Amino acid sequence: MNDRNRGWVAAFLLLGIAFLSAIFAAQGALLTAMIDAYALRASSQGAANAAAFAGGLAALVTAFFLQGRKRKRTLLKWAIALCVAALVLLWLAPGYALFSAVWFALGYGLGLMDTLLSACMADLYTGDAATRMMCLLHTAFGLTSVLTPMGYRALMDGGMGWKQVYLVIAASGAALLAVAAVVRRLRGIEDREPLGAPAGSLGDIAAGIRQGRLMLLVLAMLFHGVFLSGLNTWVNRYADGLGGSFAIPAQSCLFFGIMLSRLLMPFLPVRPKDYVRVGGLLGGAVLAVGLLVGGGMALRIALALAGLLAGALIPCTLILGCERQRQNTLLATTAMMLALYAGQAVSSPLIAALESGLGLRAGMLLCAACMALCSGCCVLDGRKA
Repeated sequence: MNDRNRGWVAAFLLLGIAFLSAIFAAQGALLTAMIDAYALRASSQGAANAAAFAGGLAALVTAFFLQGRKRKRTLLKWAIALCVAALVLLWLAPGYALFSAVWFALGYGLGLMDTLLSACMADLYTGDAATRMMCLLHTAFGLTSVLTPMGYRALMDGGMGWKQVYLVIAASGAALLAVAAVVRRLRGIEDREPLGAPAGSLGDIAAGIRQGRLMLLVLAMLFHGVFLSGLNTWVNRYADGLGGSFAIPAQSCLFFGIMLSRLLMPFLPVRPKDYVRVGGLLGGAVLAVGLLVGGGMALRIALALAGLLAGALIPCTLILGCERQRQNTLLATTAMMLALYAGQAVSSPLIAALESGLGLRAGMLLCAACMALCSGCCVLDGRKA
């Protein structure tokens, strides 16, 4: 593939992750409107999000068995089309039970997109360009997550119904597929991805992970899921308990640092394999100091610095795994993304248990420890390699 066509495919992937992020952002941005519209009680308010998460897990498990059967960019287009159809069904859903069921289908499409986007980007580039583009891919996710909730609020303030917002997102996904089809035809872009042997059993998958030397990277992503989801969910609650009046939420400080980290990483004289060994250790130490010092300002500074130091761990870990599995990048990204999802799933129950027994600071210190453990796994991985 020539450089110009490679650029077109990369643009498609960047717009694809923006579409993915826009859907994820809608879960939180439209949550209150959904609860009010369906008059939900506390026990049922999280059913749609739980269904989406279950769909994402199902998609990642399925992705293991899709490898070698269809080309990744073909699967990605199918996943986007599924998300577009599900968004339209959300607009049509008359009751909450059907609405939640559709979120399972939407979560399935999102889960496939999550692993396929990273795998496709890893296929396009190698070396420093791979690091730069993977970091850019994940920066696009964060930037869209920041901007789209404000856009949704503006649409609803202008008189648009909350369900109609799903149609706007669906239209953007449909436009992406249409433009991609036109560009592919006009530019003559062909998908020449060679198909490897498909996985026939869980044993084949485990063998591929073991032979690809991915186990410690997978464990690192598990710890990453715990600390990132834990901070994303709980840090504003913890910061509010410290008192004081601050214009910037603690959560925003963390994600500002993360986005800046991913933007800067490709231009630093640090290789991904070195970065993943120290970023989490330094970020965890800074976050722990901020938590132990106490005070809202100290916490916000620590969160921004921790995000800056450890924010590029996901794209850099994905790059390392894909470099070891050039012949099967989907196996590498799926194994690591599944571990990330698993860490996110156990994070809130763990922190809730710590809050009830030792206080919420203990839960936040767990996040700092997991940030350090993420790099600790990468240190051990480097020694084994």
